[in-house]
Amino acid sequence: MNHMVGLAVSAALLAGAVVACAAEDDSSEICSKRDVQLAKQLNDLPILDARPASATPTKSGSGCDASNGQAYATRSYRSPLARTEIVAFYEAALVQDGWQARPNSAVPPGTTRAATGINCYFTKVDGQFVHFAIPSSGSESANYILEVNGQGQDGWASSCTPE
Repeated sequence: MNHMVGLAVSAALLAGAVVACAAEDDSSEICSKRDVQLAKQLNDLPILDARPASATPTKSGSGCDASNGQAYATRSYRSPLARTEIVAFYEAALVQDGWQARPNSAVPPGTTRAATGINCYFTKVDGQFVHFAIPSSGSESANYILEVNGQGQDGWASSCTPE
């Protein structure tokens, strides 16, 4: 009987391994291997782990959006700071980390806009431009999200382009 249980467990583990492999290769045709690799690189960017002393991490993730091929990495934080203080912290951190603010961003430093929640900042990862954003929640909240995105098939927003 123990032999049968062992075989059943082995079969279940093998089936799980096959499903896991299939899940890893289950990217749409829109998400290329380069997009998936870029998402991994974005997830390792130090700017996503930078945070004000009062902020605590709540979630993280990365991947490739199957609808538009956009590589992304995100971090979520909780902080008692006002939104303008959070934005000012990240604008300073972005500049210190070598990110470039684009002149077509018509939002004064320290203020937010609905599209990104922060001014227009880009850097290159693996030869590709990537964009940093703090999406606007529409209201003051103790929670905020950081995003770094590749271009994807939809291109950049006309109000924020890398060049």
